[in-house]
Amino acid sequence: MSFQAAIFDELTPIYPDTCASGGFSEYSVAGCNGTVVGAHIVLNGLVPGLPVTVVVNGGHRCYKMFELLAVPVEVNSGAKLRTEYLKDDVNAFVIRRAPFMVYEALNPFYNIFAPPYASAAIAFKTPVEYCREARTQKWEITIEQGGASKTLLLNVDEHPFNVPKANKDTFKYINWFDFDRLAIDFHCDKWSDFYFKILEQYLRAAVFSRQNTFCINTAEIFERTDSGKALLNEKRLDRIIKTAKRAGISLFHGGAFALRKMYMNDDEVYASMDHSAINHPEEIARQYSKQAFDVFDNCHEAQTAVTGQALPGEDGEAAVMSMAGQLFSYIEKNGLADCWCQYCLDEPNTALETVYRRICGIVKRAMPGIPILEPTLQGLPLAGTMDIWCPSLDQYEQDIEFYNSRAAQGDKIWIYSCLTPAANYCNRLLDMERLRAVWIGWAPLIYPDIEGFLHWGANSGAGVGAAGDPFRRQAASFTENVLEFHPKHAMFLPAGDFAIFFPGVGGPMISTRSEAHRIGFEDLHLLSLLKEKSSQSVLPLVRKVFRRFDDFEKDVAVYRAVRRELFELLSK
Repeated sequence: MSFQAAIFDELTPIYPDTCASGGFSEYSVAGCNGTVVGAHIVLNGLVPGLPVTVVVNGGHRCYKMFELLAVPVEVNSGAKLRTEYLKDDVNAFVIRRAPFMVYEALNPFYNIFAPPYASAAIAFKTPVEYCREARTQKWEITIEQGGASKTLLLNVDEHPFNVPKANKDTFKYINWFDFDRLAIDFHCDKWSDFYFKILEQYLRAAVFSRQNTFCINTAEIFERTDSGKALLNEKRLDRIIKTAKRAGISLFHGGAFALRKMYMNDDEVYASMDHSAINHPEEIARQYSKQAFDVFDNCHEAQTAVTGQALPGEDGEAAVMSMAGQLFSYIEKNGLADCWCQYCLDEPNTALETVYRRICGIVKRAMPGIPILEPTLQGLPLAGTMDIWCPSLDQYEQDIEFYNSRAAQGDKIWIYSCLTPAANYCNRLLDMERLRAVWIGWAPLIYPDIEGFLHWGANSGAGVGAAGDPFRRQAASFTENVLEFHPKHAMFLPAGDFAIFFPGVGGPMISTRSEAHRIGFEDLHLLSLLKEKSSQSVLPLVRKVFRRFDDFEKDVAVYRAVRRELFELLSK
């Protein structure tokens, strides 16, 4: 028997058909106190089902190993919007043409696993701790199957600088969690003891990835009474906050009090179409998409979360005032005012300007001193409303003069990404370089007003099943029923948009993309240290690899070289 094995950088995307001959038998990576470093190992020529054992010799036994699980990418992200499926626009800036499988989820194992295919991949990771002077830890990793073996060498160059754990003072970072999805994925009752155990595990994974802010959806903590009013469930909120703090979360983001009002369900959309002009079933999908975008973009009314009352309108505004007042009383009573920000209405646009200003005014009166943080599609029309602006990173860059003016007047700036932007912008979709997520951590050195990053998709649907089955669910988001043959182009989300953590056995699996975020935010702390020591050295170093959100280095080897230069500059 024989098989092939080689090391690849953990930021290099690898696939089930990646050839081990393109990797290394010996590889070096660098890290410092408070970081975790590692590498990926590609295996070819295995006997499916025959156990593979891994024997590790090195400086300690506090390493971890993971079997990398592949997830499907059915459709590439679009050149401008969502997916190529939507407008048939070919995105030239993808790592591979869909459909393909890519190694993504990290399923932990101790020293043995049974590969289902002839190829497999492993992630090896070790923490760097108690390093008081520069040193190199040498790791010997021996993989064995059926009497054949391969030995690989990993050198970890350790440095005596310190990166603190994510806390209230580190760069702000949010992933929104889907509370219902946790119950579905782990077959448990929502709000049961086991449910809170799973929630804590997911939040620990998020904190490990440098997340320090947790969004608590309004619909999860308010209940509708028999009289139609919203009542805060303080006991549930108590337990959610205690669970989050126990996991290491420092800051909280209150969920939206209002949502866009959508006027038609699917059947009504289809009924409103001019079917006499349709000559092909594909045109149904295109008409539906146009209708959906028209409703989304031109929606000028909202409705309250939980109770569903119209906004603007006296009943709806009274409901918002009541919910905001109840929540503010809880925040003050529990000493949370210095770690709370509030969310009013998801992605307000120009059409919603009037109603958004009314909602903001209500929330500011009901929750004095609590800053409003809002992901937004618009800048100038909403001036004077929110305290923390959170535009998509491409919109921030394209309208940077406006956001600079808001920062000059005391507002704070975050950025976000989601199903956009695509093309050559930084994001974390599955058909993009993992380096793009790293550069989000480097961006504040170019744009010093940016204080935080938000993404909606922590676990809302997933690409890997609860038992590590890569085919149980899709990596892209289909909204159609199984036997619906007219797909909703507008609702087809890009692969990886809505999940960065995957359900494993008894808890979450982290991903190659969550690890890329962690590495980028660890780098941000080191770059900030260098800025304090030698401010003139930082920008020239950063600009070697990152210049704009759509102008950055894609070669992992170049990134590693510049990162080593960062360690050298800090050593001086």
